Amino acid sequence: MKRFIVFLLLGVFLFSISFFKNSFDFSKMKNLSVQVFTSDKQICALDDIQTVDNGEGQILFCNYEQYQLVSGLYKNISGVTFVFDGNKQLFNEIINSLKIKMVEENSSDFLGYTNNFDSAVSYCGKKVNVQGYYNDGKIYIGTPLLLGSY
Repeated sequence: MKRFIVFLLLGVFLFSISFFKNSFDFSKMKNLSVQVFTSDKQICALDDIQTVDNGEGQILFCNYEQYQLVSGLYKNISGVTFVFDGNKQLFNEIINSLKIKMVEENSSDFLGYTNNFDSAVSYCGKKVNVQGYYNDGKIYIGTPLLLGSY
């Protein structure tokens, strides 16, 4: 029965992957975890996904493979944050790989726009869809913004 559910979820994911595009591959990042912010309040059928009710929806804490399934199951995803181990050099490599047009930046964080993500918000009259933060060996990349604590 579990295999059937996983197969069904995979089918749903593949069918609806276009709803929340992420063309950058985070899957190879060290100690990667994903936080999915959604206004949906539904029971997650996937094992080992922690859900937290944040009053306006849920935050789902999962790994990258689970995120790929979840992104197909939930229709109202308001943001995704990828958290992984890395140094300042990797942080800068990701900025360059994503080809981000910076709106704001300093040595440890940035706010900008990239064609690698679909969803966007307006910030000071400019379109933004990616925010990043580096602190003490941890890298946080959020789309369209970093949500939650970092």
